[in-house]
Amino acid sequence: MPDAASEVRQSIRELLREQQGGDRFVSTVSDTESLRQAGMSSNALVALLVAMEDAFDFEWDDDVPPEVLRSIESLADHVVALRG
Repeated sequence: MPDAASEVRQSIRELLREQQGGDRFVSTVSDTESLRQAGMSSNALVALLVAMEDAFDFEWDDDVPPEVLRSIESLADHVVALRG
């Protein structure tokens, strides 16, 4: 049975598929790889963050550390921590 972080990572990958127009980007980036270094634009990252707010029913704090926004794994870990 998948753990909570694994399920959230999968959901984030689905959001990326929707935003990036398919599997091309998602299939080339690992969970731990920097999204920016993998080629994601600032605008695409902001769009992902907004989509995550809707999908996971939360709002990003203004003081989120930059390392939280680095990778699929760090984003998922943040969502799981918010859920308590």
